[in-house]
Amino acid sequence: MRGRYPFVVLAVLSLLLAGASVLFTVHYYQAEQASQRAQGAALEHKLCMSLDRLAGLTPPPGPAGANPSRAYLLQQHQVLAELGPDVGC
Repeated sequence: MRGRYPFVVLAVLSLLLAGASVLFTVHYYQAEQASQRAQGAALEHKLCMSLDRLAGLTPPPGPAGANPSRAYLLQQHQVLAELGPDVGC
């Protein structure tokens, strides 16, 4: 019986260390996911704020036919105004 005791202790110790390793890995994975979710939410907020500000800028008034750059600005404003809802803001 005395010859088996060290092997039993080593087996129990191995199981405890393996269990601790699994618990640590699960904890680390969950913490990493929470961090990524927070970073994603912050990025989404910044992106939506920037797109809202860009869509809020209006091109100067006037006919687009008389000034080609005004037509470009009108088209650019339409694209930016549609980009926010397309992204989900």
